[in-house]
Amino acid sequence: MTNLVDFCCRHDAVRGVYVKLKEGEPSMFTKNILFMYSKNILIVDDRLLFLKKAEDVFRREQVNIIKAKCGPEAVELIKKEKPDLVFMALDMEGGNGDDACKEIKNDCSLKSTPIILLTKGNNQEDIERCLKAGCDDFIHKPFTSEVMLNASKKFVKFPRWSGKRAKIDALVTCITKSERLFEGALSDISVGGFFLEAEDARPIGSELHLVFKLKPDLQPIICKGRVVWANLKTNLKKSYALPGMGIEFTDIKKLDILSVQSFVSQGL
Repeated sequence: MTNLVDFCCRHDAVRGVYVKLKEGEPSMFTKNILFMYSKNILIVDDRLLFLKKAEDVFRREQVNIIKAKCGPEAVELIKKEKPDLVFMALDMEGGNGDDACKEIKNDCSLKSTPIILLTKGNNQEDIERCLKAGCDDFIHKPFTSEVMLNASKKFVKFPRWSGKRAKIDALVTCITKSERLFEGALSDISVGGFFLEAEDARPIGSELHLVFKLKPDLQPIICKGRVVWANLKTNLKKSYALPGMGIEFTDIKKLDILSVQSFVSQGL
C-alpha cells in the first residue's frame, strides 16, 4: 500500500497540509453541521455525570446532544430547538421532569415531542407520576446504554449507517499541534471517527490533523480529529483490540463525510 507520507510528495507536503489546515478552509464544517441525517436529542438531568454518560451512549449515532439541568430550562430549549427526542429525569433541583412534561404536552405546538422520563427506581409512585405527566415512555435508573438506545429507537429513526463501523485497511498520517508527525494503521471506521492502531497513543483529548485514504485509488481525506479513548499497550481497555486510539472527527469536509458514509454502507 502506498505510504501517505510518500503520497504527499515525501517531504514538506505533509507539513504544507498542516499549515493549510491551521490557516483554516472555508469548505470545512464541524460534524454537527454536516451530518444531514443527524437527530437532536435533549438530555435533561441535574447530574453532570449522567449528562456525560448520555453523550457517550449516542457517540456513534451521530446525534446532536442538547443538555439542560432542570425542567424549566428544558421547556425553553424544547420551544427553541424542537428536539426529536427528550430524555428527562423525573426529580431535579430547580424543577422536576414531570412538571415540565405536563407543560410540553399541554402546548399544542409542542405536544408531539417524544418525552422519556427517567425514574430513580421501579416504584409505583414514580410510575404514577410519569403516567399523569403524559410522557411517551419511562425507564428506570440505573440502566444500560443498550436500554437507552433501544428506548430512543422507538421514536427516532437513525440512518442505516448510523452507529455502524466498517473494516478498513489503510494508513493514516497524524500531525500533532506541535507539528510532530507519526503514522498508524486504520482498522475500522464510521462516520463519527475511526480506530487508529499505533504504539504511540496520544493523551485523551489530544487534537490531531489527519491524512488518509479510504481506498488506494481515491483522493486523500484531510481533516481534524480528537482522541476520545486509548488502548494502551500497558493497559488494554479493550483486550480484543490492538494498542491504539479511538479518534472522533471534529472538522471534516462535507463531501469527505459522505464518502465515509458510502464506504461504511457498502461494508454493511
